[in-house]
Amino acid sequence: MKYHVFTRVNAGDDMIHAGTVQADSDRLARIYAYRTYDEEDWEFIGVVREENLLEVKTEMIAGGKPQ
Repeated sequence: MKYHVFTRVNAGDDMIHAGTVQADSDRLARIYAYRTYDEEDWEFIGVVREENLLEVKTEMIAGGKPQ
């Protein structure tokens, strides 16, 4: 599965999309993200499965029904 990695340096800062990792489980995704993107002193590192990202479509914003 593909996971997107989000980070931030200080509490309250905006999240930064650091990149992606491939993993067979959420646990492995956390480990891979930490080991791959631990070059900074992050206050937060999180992962999101790509399948859980929601696309924002113009027609939905303009009053259309979600699909």
